[in-house]
Formats: sequence, structure tokens, C-alpha cells
Amino acid sequence: MMFLLRKFCTYSNGGGERSRKGYRCSGVCKSYGFIIIPLISMLLYSFSANVSAQNLTLFDCLDKAEQNFPLLKGKEVLLSSSDLNIQNLKNKWLPRMEATGQSSWQSDVPSVNMDVQVPGFSVPQAPKDQYKVAIDVSQILYDGGKTRKRIDVEQIAGNIETQSIEVQMLDVSKRVAELFFSILMLEEQKQQISHKLKVLESRISELDALLANGAVSESATKKLEAEYFEVQQQLISVETSEETLLANLASFLGELVKSASGLIKPSAGELLIPEPRPEYSLFALQKKRLEQMTELQQRNRWPVLAAFGQGGYGNPGYNMLKDEFDTFYMMGLRLKWTPWDWNETKRAKKVMENQMRLVDIEEETFRVNQYRAVNQLDGELSRFQQLIELDRKIVELRQGIEENSALLLKNGSITTSEYLDDLDLHISALINKDLHQLGYLQGMTMKFLSGDKQTIE
Repeated sequence: MMFLLRKFCTYSNGGGERSRKGYRCSGVCKSYGFIIIPLISMLLYSFSANVSAQNLTLFDCLDKAEQNFPLLKGKEVLLSSSDLNIQNLKNKWLPRMEATGQSSWQSDVPSVNMDVQVPGFSVPQAPKDQYKVAIDVSQILYDGGKTRKRIDVEQIAGNIETQSIEVQMLDVSKRVAELFFSILMLEEQKQQISHKLKVLESRISELDALLANGAVSESATKKLEAEYFEVQQQLISVETSEETLLANLASFLGELVKSASGLIKPSAGELLIPEPRPEYSLFALQKKRLEQMTELQQRNRWPVLAAFGQGGYGNPGYNMLKDEFDTFYMMGLRLKWTPWDWNETKRAKKVMENQMRLVDIEEETFRVNQYRAVNQLDGELSRFQQLIELDRKIVELRQGIEENSALLLKNGSITTSEYLDDLDLHISALINKDLHQLGYLQGMTMKFLSGDKQTIE
């Protein structure tokens, strides 16, 4: 900020008048300084905010991946469709109105044949051409709870569809976690490889000085230089792989992830309480839906009571022997009941019971597989814990050996190849220590996402 202010002072003075202690501000600088300083401060704050926004924890990545999951939009569509179906079912309780119209001609109509004709009297006869328009209205008064059960079944069906998306989301979360830790592992390798390059640069400089004095051979220096370029190749490979994984992670998150340095590894304490598996909720919903469908099947035999009415205009009306247009209407109650359905309901109930047993079998199979998976993760975590305890001792020993080899190399007591072997073993020990720690955290994350034994026993 002081650099920018000095530039501003220079331009304000028409090139600036430099004193012994720096730039001397003119009246313009003094007049506008109170504007420039807050403005520059805001710019610097905005820049720092953008930089800090690049830091992402594991849980940030999981949340962003869930928000960017394409099927999340399908979840909203499913909920909307389910609500529309439920509204249609509720409308069953509203009055139903139908308008009908009919025009017909028939070959015969009811008639009375009289053997004796009475003067001045004729027997009326229904017309053969008939016309009618009418409005029919019906209202369900009692349906045995079938509509309520259909609504329950539809609600559960919608929940099953959305829960299926949650199950698929778990696979995405696992994939994001794998990418997250793979990137961190590559970053640790990159840091150790960069450290190795710095060590080699230092050793090359030392041998160059010794070469000038004739203390070492030129081949010793060239071996270190060749090793330096080979390590650079390793660094390029690691950086390329890291960029590829960062791009893959960005595709899940829906935003650019610039570098692995912004990824913050979780602590083991954050991963102690596992997430509940969505599959168990899905199994419970499937069984609940089958239970509701069984009850609905039983209620299909219950009586249905409805009120109805009809009003219209036509020729003839309800009086079939009156050959003229007239109004007509009728109202009443209608009862519909199926006391015997030839055991159709009983067989449907058995079908539902069989389907429920299949769901139980699927749940038990999933439970057993999950138990085995968690057992395997526990074994991996125990292995990493033991490796990490030994890593500290190995790194300490390898570091001492490498430092001693560096002194022997300068004294000409060992060859360059012998020193490089010790350096490689030291760097490998450092890399293994970091990878084992990240492997332990990755195992904790997978166990966090997979569920604990207590949830599946």
C-alpha cells in the first residue's frame, strides 16, 4: 500500500520531488489521501478474502458435491410430482360433476294394444326419437379409508424415490473423499520431492567447490546432476497427476480448485461419529410401503357410500309415455360393497408378505456385507497406527544416516551412488510417514461414511 501511495505522490507532484527521507507529498496528495488509503485497504481486504475462500475442508467438499449433484434437481422434481399425485387423491372427496347429452332413435318402444277401441280415448306411446341433456353430480360420503391409505402409499413412494437419490449420493461422497486424499498424498510427495531437489542443489554446489580444488572427480558431480534432472521428472509427473485430480474434484464441486495447498485435511476427532447409512432408511420405507399397500388391499372390499343427483331436460323425461320435452331430476344414495372377492384380497396379501420377506433378505445381505467392510477398515486403521509409530523412528534414523553420508561424500570417503542411496531412503521414509498419516485419515473417512459396527449389528 505504501508503494501505491508513493506512486500517487509522484504523479501528483508532476514527477515527484524526492527528499532524503522519501517522496514529499503535494497538496493534491494531502487532499485525496483520505480517499486513496481506504480504497486501497478495501482492495487488499477483497484480495485476501478471495485467497482465503480457496481453503476447503473435507466436509466443505462433501457439501459442495451434494449441492452440485445433478440428481439433486431430480429430487425436487420427484417431490413436486408426489405432491401433485397427493393433491389428485385428495380431490376424490370433492363433488364430481358430469354433463351428458344423447340423441337417439329406436326401433320399438313400450306400447299397449287394446282390442276394444274407446271413442275419444287413445293410449299414449313413447316416442321413437329421443333427446336428452343432463347433469350428474356425485359426492363420496364414506369410502372405508381407501383414499387416506392411497395418500399414505403415495407419500411413502415419493420418500422412497428421494431416499434412493441419497443412496446414490453416498457413492459420490466416497468418490470425492478418495479424490481429496489422493490429491493430498500427491501434494505430500511433491513437497518431499521438492525438498530432495533442494538437498541435491546444495550437494551439487558443495561438490562443485570441491571439484575446483580437485578434491572430487567430475563424474561424482555429474551423477548428482543426473539425479537432479531425474527427480525433476518425478516432480513433473506428480504435478501433472495432481492437476488431473484437481480438475476431477472441481467437476464434482462445481467450482475451480486452484491448488492442493487449499485443501485442509481433517482431524481424526471429526470422524469419530459415523454417518447413518441411507440404505437402512430405504429398506424401512420399502417395508412400510408394503404394509400400507396390504391395508389398502383389504379396504378395497369395504363398502362405499355416495350421494348422487341428476337433473336434465329432454323428450321424453322420466315419464316415458309423455311425448314432449320436459325437465326431470333425481337424487339419492348409492352403496357399493364387495362382500366376496373369491380370495383375491387374501392372495394379494400373501404377495405383499413375500415382497416384504425379499426386502428383509436384501437388508440382511447388506448388513452382512457392511459388517465385513467395516471389519476390513478397522484392520487397515490398526495397520496404519502401527506403521505411524515406527515411521517416527525410521525417519529419525534415515535422517542421521543421510547427514552422515553427506559429510563422508564431501570427504571423499563414499561414492556419489552410495550417498544417493541414503538420500533416497531418507526421502522415502519422509514420504511414507506422510502417506501413512493420510492413509489413516482416509480410512477414518471411509469408516465415517460407511457406518460403524454398532449401527449394523
